[in-house]
Amino acid sequence: MTEKKSEDYFAVAPPKRSGWENFKVFLWNGETSEFLGRSASSWAKIFLFYVVLYAFLAAFFAAMLLVFFQTLDLYQPRWQNANGLIGTNPGLGFRPMPSSANVESTLIHFKHGTAGNWKHWTSELEKFLYPYDTVASSGEYFTSCSFDKWPAEGKVCNFDIKLLGTQCTKEELFGYERGRPCIVLKLNRIFGWSPEPYDDPNDLPANMPTELKEYIKTKANENKEQLKMIWVSCDGENSADREHIGNVTYTPFRGFPAYYFPYKNVPGYLSPIVALQFQKPEAGVLINIECKVWAKNIIHDRQRRLGSVHFELLMD
Repeated sequence: MTEKKSEDYFAVAPPKRSGWENFKVFLWNGETSEFLGRSASSWAKIFLFYVVLYAFLAAFFAAMLLVFFQTLDLYQPRWQNANGLIGTNPGLGFRPMPSSANVESTLIHFKHGTAGNWKHWTSELEKFLYPYDTVASSGEYFTSCSFDKWPAEGKVCNFDIKLLGTQCTKEELFGYERGRPCIVLKLNRIFGWSPEPYDDPNDLPANMPTELKEYIKTKANENKEQLKMIWVSCDGENSADREHIGNVTYTPFRGFPAYYFPYKNVPGYLSPIVALQFQKPEAGVLINIECKVWAKNIIHDRQRRLGSVHFELLMD
């Protein structure tokens, strides 16, 4: 009789439920105490499994990162100079740069005079030169340098903004109002790179501008220590540009003193800069300008812009 009742019980069809009722039962089944189709012990096992799995993965990746960081030096690159992607030929840059809307442009275009539109250019120069202020660039790592006094190990040379003279300053609006604009040049940093200066006036390259050769010879007669320099020359790219560019002055030096190199990632290091001032560029004429840096271990390639920089100047 008991066996008969058991057969009748298992033969009973499950109760019919609507879709919503089935969903509620799936969320919580009161008869079996299951949540989302699983009991509490089943959910605990799954939770424990994933905790152990992700803890193991996190520990594994942390260990791999630790091993990776052991191969890195926080202060100098593993691959330097010829062994690295940057190479041994420093790039030359200029400031001020055009606005972000014309990021690929190299044109410096402005109208001079009191009603001119030169404010963007002077503002960009102020931002760029701010770290070179003597207050902002002072501290335990800085030291005063000269051609007779090079920095000790772990020290960097301070670049006093007053070295730029009285013309290329924010008080003079960097010459833009008066139609005598200033452009600042700087060398890109390459860790551990040191220049090999042309310090012999009798051993200068044939393609160096004659005017620069004469300048170097004059400096050799004054103080040969001042020949330890990465020389700079700027001129129009073609004959028409050279006709309209006018006279160009360089401050504080006609190049970058060698005592600022090599760059060793010492805190507070500031790249040396050269301020160009175009004394009387022809108004209303687009002038293509090329500036080059000169050292025995700097090569020039106009197509790849190695050892040089190009920009255009248009003054209304």
